[in-house]
Amino acid sequence: MHSDYILDGRYASDRFMLLQSFQLIENDLKRILEFVEPTDSNVSVYSHRIYELFLRCATEFETNCKKILSANGYHSQKSLNIGDYYRINVATNLSEYEVKINIWHPSAQVFKPLGDWAAGSSLGWYQDYNCVKHDRFVNFDKASLNNVLYAAGSLISLLFAQFDEYAFSPYSDETMSTQQDDAGFWYGINSLFNVNPFTAWSVDESYGFDWKSINSSLNPYQQYSFLPHIREGER
Repeated sequence: MHSDYILDGRYASDRFMLLQSFQLIENDLKRILEFVEPTDSNVSVYSHRIYELFLRCATEFETNCKKILSANGYHSQKSLNIGDYYRINVATNLSEYEVKINIWHPSAQVFKPLGDWAAGSSLGWYQDYNCVKHDRFVNFDKASLNNVLYAAGSLISLLFAQFDEYAFSPYSDETMSTQQDDAGFWYGINSLFNVNPFTAWSVDESYGFDWKSINSSLNPYQQYSFLPHIREGER
């Protein structure tokens, strides 16, 4: 079963911490949506509470990206940036992940929070995060409901790429409350976000392994090569 290697402590010893951090973000977003109606006319709404949550979403996204790259031996003499994080898309096709919010009205909202990565390393919501982080006085309106939804949607997509349906289980190894709808979206019983991951891998891109035959080895996990390890201009 694919779940066996995900639940193995050697795969990601910080899984519960990463998932709990997202759960807290999602809970705070739900509270915001008690005051700001989830509808198209409110996507540009901004406030200090949304600003605070936007920064948390973005920094948590950065934390996950850095952990993935580091765990796979990717290092740089300079601070990692969005160009480095973008390399994760090659291995995951996160740009094709769809996220759905059912409570949106008049109909459910479906979007690709990392869709910009299909064209290159730039992310619109991440650029806005940097703008408002460095000059809130000038760019406060970029701390919008739309941006925080894209940032949180990017984060749950990244977590799903790592932990599959266990992304909705921040406190246990059980997924009994996780289900998949007819459109292919995975969701937890109390989840705000539903995730439809990319699955159309070609034969050349697919791989398999017998977990029972390798789990007793000292290190059964193979690193993914996010080359080049050194960016242009570095020595």
